[in-house]
Amino acid sequence: MKPIIGARDFLLSVAVILLICGKKVKCFTSEDVANDLKFIKICKSNSPPGAYSMNDVLDTKNAENTHSRSFKCFLHCLLTKYGWMDEDGGYLLHDIRETLQQSDLQLATLEYILYTCTAVKSSDRCQRAHFFTDCFWKKMDEEQPTADELFYNVKTRK
Repeated sequence: MKPIIGARDFLLSVAVILLICGKKVKCFTSEDVANDLKFIKICKSNSPPGAYSMNDVLDTKNAENTHSRSFKCFLHCLLTKYGWMDEDGGYLLHDIRETLQQSDLQLATLEYILYTCTAVKSSDRCQRAHFFTDCFWKKMDEEQPTADELFYNVKTRK
């Protein structure tokens, strides 16, 4: 019997889940993980992100320098599956707001994500997903200390 997902793909999927969940407050119920793996598998088959692009983003936790179109389209697919974007690259602000209001984000952070991270001049859906993701991650990094900062009670240099 052939496994549903290979070991390499599983590790890649777990890394993506950790990266995505690291930016969310609520995460990691068994249903969430199963759902995340399903979305990653679908998006990976539709827009393979490429190991180099994925490794670079996972290593730096920064999507800004990732120029791979397939990776950007992979992000669009994920945002579509999570209900934050439509197929054409439009942001679903009501759904983004609803999801983020379930976390402990401050109102200013929520509004920044809703109105600054979605203020994209490009009409390309993959580019829009990439810009939003990078903006979202940067804002969340400002708001949420890293695990090292929490453990050692120090601020890391940027």
